[in-house]
Amino acid sequence: MTIHTPVGYDFDSLAAECAAAFDRWTPGASEWDEDLLNEWARRAFALQFAENSTYGKYCETRGVEPGDVFGWRDVPPVPTAAFRAVDLIVGPSNGAKLTFLTSGTSRGTSRRGRHLIRAPELYRASLRAAFRAFVLEGEVAANIVTLPPSFTHDPTSSLGWMLDDVCAGFASELGGSVVTADGVDWAALDAVVVDAVRLDLPLCLLGTTLGFAEWLERLTDGRSVTSALPRGSKLMDTGGVKARAGLERAAVLTGLCGQLGLRLEAIVNEFGMTELLSQRYGHGDPGVPLLGPPWLRSWVLDPVTLEELPDGETGILCHYDLANLGSVCSVLTEDRGRIVGEGIEWIGRTEGAPPRGCSLATAEVLEAQAHA
Repeated sequence: MTIHTPVGYDFDSLAAECAAAFDRWTPGASEWDEDLLNEWARRAFALQFAENSTYGKYCETRGVEPGDVFGWRDVPPVPTAAFRAVDLIVGPSNGAKLTFLTSGTSRGTSRRGRHLIRAPELYRASLRAAFRAFVLEGEVAANIVTLPPSFTHDPTSSLGWMLDDVCAGFASELGGSVVTADGVDWAALDAVVVDAVRLDLPLCLLGTTLGFAEWLERLTDGRSVTSALPRGSKLMDTGGVKARAGLERAAVLTGLCGQLGLRLEAIVNEFGMTELLSQRYGHGDPGVPLLGPPWLRSWVLDPVTLEELPDGETGILCHYDLANLGSVCSVLTEDRGRIVGEGIEWIGRTEGAPPRGCSLATAEVLEAQAHA
């Protein structure tokens, strides 16, 4: 596939072209090679450098301009901490159609990160393409049941928006959200399980580790219906154990599989961030490598120098996500991980103060904002 650079920096046309490319993708498609992503990266960076004033000034202070970027690895990353301090958007801040907020649990709720979303259609295109490939494994519909709050109940939640959208795009008649304003409607979830077993229809249950842990407790003590789910059923776990000390993700998922008669391979581990519009997925044990669509790439950096580390070594994860066209594509996290084959292994958050390299980069973003 050939992509064409339009004259000037036209966000809307580039976003539409990008979303169409996401829609066309299927796993194994040869058109998404390294050269193609590098060409996309050059175009995206030129746009963001020109129209995201704070980011453009930040890149200038780092000595990087569009002519210096030859591929996605050359794009200067912005640390996640910067999302708590500045608005990063292509164009004016009032051009955002959605505003997603981070949970704030890692560094305190008083300074929650803000991801301003100019083009929700890019989120939708990336989300649906990857969900279809990695969760539905090519199927076009499923009996989806969601346990976390929907976007209606929490209009700042990227997860809520994600779950509502996959239901809109792929849900069959059986299922849907089992959440009310007061929390999970466990009776409604029981009714869905009973119907699925009676009709022999597999379920695709989407939830957080914390929500699944509560369900496991209810199944164990007999407060919820315990039944082997139909063959082909699966659980997509989005993580989320910060509010429950000592909660082990693997133990929760193994226990839930035992209660529901599912094999470990029926678990889909989802890895996403408020600051990214694309997700990674892994099947089976929570420790398996997490794979993503080809416009989402990751590499590992030294926490002090931010120099790239060889595959297999543990360091700070950095992600490049083309779906972030409307903000910044390259995001430096405070997560530890390593590259494993074509995927990543997420090890955990850094403890204590942010890594020195992240802190210095954040200070540079703040300085850039002052001079933008």
